[in-house]
Amino acid sequence: MSESLRVMLIGENPGDAPGIREMLGGCGREVELLYCERPEDGLTPVLEGGIGVVLLDLDFPDGRGMGIFDRLREVAPDIPIIVLTAAGEEPTALRAMQHGAQDYLVKGKTDAELLCRAVRYAEERTRVELALRHSEAMYRRLVENLNEGVLAVDEAGLITFANPAMEEILGCPAESLIGSPVTGFFGTPGSTGSATKNPFCWQTAQRQEFELDLLSDDGRSVHALVVTSPITDATGAFCGCLAGVLDITGRKRAEEALRQSEQKYRLVVESLSEGIWVIDRNACTSFVNPRMAEMLGYAPDEMIGRSIYSFLTPLSDATMRDRLNCRRDGTQEQYECEFIRKGGDRITALMIASPFSDDSGEFRGSIAGVMDITERKRAEEEIRIRNEQLMVLNQVVGVSATSLSLAELLEESLEKTLNLMGFHVGIVYMLDAERKRALLQHQSGLPQSCMARSRIIKVHHWPFNFIFIAGQPRYIERQPDLNSIEAGILQELEVSALACIPLIAESVVVGAVYVGSKTKETFSREEMALLEMVGKEIGSGILKGMLHKKLEAANREANLYLDIMTHDIKNAENVSNLYADLLIEMLEGEAALYARKIRSSVRRSAEILGNVTTIRRIHHDSPDVGPVDLDLVIREEVAAFPDVVIEFSVSHRRVWADDLLSEVFANLIRNAVKFGDPGIRIAIRVEEYDGESVLVSVEDTGPGIPDPMKESIFHRFERGWVGGYGDGLGLFIVRTLVERYGGTIRVEDRVEGRSDLGTAFRFTLREVLASGDDEDDEYPDGEECE
Repeated sequence: MSESLRVMLIGENPGDAPGIREMLGGCGREVELLYCERPEDGLTPVLEGGIGVVLLDLDFPDGRGMGIFDRLREVAPDIPIIVLTAAGEEPTALRAMQHGAQDYLVKGKTDAELLCRAVRYAEERTRVELALRHSEAMYRRLVENLNEGVLAVDEAGLITFANPAMEEILGCPAESLIGSPVTGFFGTPGSTGSATKNPFCWQTAQRQEFELDLLSDDGRSVHALVVTSPITDATGAFCGCLAGVLDITGRKRAEEALRQSEQKYRLVVESLSEGIWVIDRNACTSFVNPRMAEMLGYAPDEMIGRSIYSFLTPLSDATMRDRLNCRRDGTQEQYECEFIRKGGDRITALMIASPFSDDSGEFRGSIAGVMDITERKRAEEEIRIRNEQLMVLNQVVGVSATSLSLAELLEESLEKTLNLMGFHVGIVYMLDAERKRALLQHQSGLPQSCMARSRIIKVHHWPFNFIFIAGQPRYIERQPDLNSIEAGILQELEVSALACIPLIAESVVVGAVYVGSKTKETFSREEMALLEMVGKEIGSGILKGMLHKKLEAANREANLYLDIMTHDIKNAENVSNLYADLLIEMLEGEAALYARKIRSSVRRSAEILGNVTTIRRIHHDSPDVGPVDLDLVIREEVAAFPDVVIEFSVSHRRVWADDLLSEVFANLIRNAVKFGDPGIRIAIRVEEYDGESVLVSVEDTGPGIPDPMKESIFHRFERGWVGGYGDGLGLFIVRTLVERYGGTIRVEDRVEGRSDLGTAFRFTLREVLASGDDEDDEYPDGEECE
């Protein structure tokens, strides 16, 4: 059942109410009619709500009907009003229609059907208008709240509407924009011309989209994306357009920055000395930089679209497939690959590859930095070969340095060469004394069948004369044009390549070393160079052995002469001393003086001979260092000079030395006595030095040593410092023995700064330190010797 309807009738004639109520009964729904004679009484129910339609009779005195209508429209704009007029009052009714009345009816000409239809239409039109106003309000709020600017422009290019976002874009209120030509905001010079050049006035039925530079009221340039839709009237004529304006200044700046960044990085990528290679998920090339294309001898366009496998060697193909599977798992790694250049050459490259994915994380391909390391690999291989060569040479040098005999040298050198260089057969020959035959000294891997024939070679026969006579290396390799003699040598030794290297000592060929391989067909340049260096080193070892033998023979001969000389000179000295003593006893005066000088010279000769004997012992006898009682050694040497005043306080020390330690004190005391006056005094002191050594000082009151000579007096054959007297051997022996015992020696003034008041020799000796359970030797306290 339809909803009931309440109708308000406002008029001065109460007699109209029954008729109208009767006519409303034919509306097919329950209708309640309320009548108000006074208009003021009708306002309250309208304001309270529940009134569906108002019937207003405009026939009020003094034309008050329109005033009542306006008042109703003001207080209840959403309630439909149907005006009732007398015949002939159509202008008043039309005026009411223009101000919002839903319909008008002429009294006396209205029947039930017409009234009910008017009521229904009024209700429906009001509902539609309400919905329309609601929709309009909603869309207006939507437009006003858009972040995108909205403009309405008429056919002349004048702005008829602008939303708040448009105000922000153009920097001025919407009220100021209305009626302004849209071209006044064009930021491009010369774009404010005729309407035909104005994109907002293009008379087209299609939606248009374009970018435009706008100039805001504050002078700011705005780059906008504009989308226009045409507005047409009922006849389809163009009336202007509705435009959406989006400020994309930031986006354009970002795009420009991105473009510049891409250009910068593209320039960087294209300028790199390292290749860049990008492949898609199917391993097809999508990008290479110029350096990458140059590495392989192509232009970049020639590589685009080609599979990476088409550039790989067969060995690297399988490696690359495994690596690309790792890319799909997200792995970044570094590896080496071998590529084939356009001309067929091969290069080795180091690749640092990373996967790349789209925004959803799906694998899209790989990008790799590629570095040509062909030369580096060659250098590494060269270094490897050189290291191998150096290792072989070091082994041979070691053998040469440690071999005790020629046989050991030849055997060890050959074995090292064969093992380290991977050869199978080796022979060493040495020439006999007549240099007509080469005799086998050592062999390894030689077939038993040719052992007898290989023991002796007649070196004047070809091709052996090339090696043993001319001293040139010979490399015999299995080749189609190989002569029968050399082919027979290979067959006899059961090898496919044989190197014959002469051994040369003192520019003379003394032998040769043969090395052969059963697998090599030829020798590389590096192998030839290494074999020749090995031959030179073995030759050097042979020469060293020869020289060592000569040196041993010379040393034995020198020792023989020295033994004979020492023995005979000592006998002659003894005889000379005997006769000198007899002459001194027999002679007087000047003749006796000459005899004493003869005796002094004989004794000096004996002293020199003693020093030579000591030096010989130092150089030929191995040091047998052990604990030595330092006090005992000093006492014995002091006792050898009974006529000299020598002060010494016992030290209770033992030092590491041997029986030659006494020579140190003997030479120092002898030198002090020799160069001092008859009243010279000598003092010997032993002091703690550094916890491990003792400091021994031998001081005298002699003439001293000038400063310029202090650095050189310990040198061999440096002569004495007084009157050019002295042979220089005594102090040389002192320094040599002190250093032999692990100490150091220096010479100083006895009184600092006064070289004329005597000399002090100070040297260190390593002390024998007592262990925890050892007992110190007992010495009498305070004992002194003079």
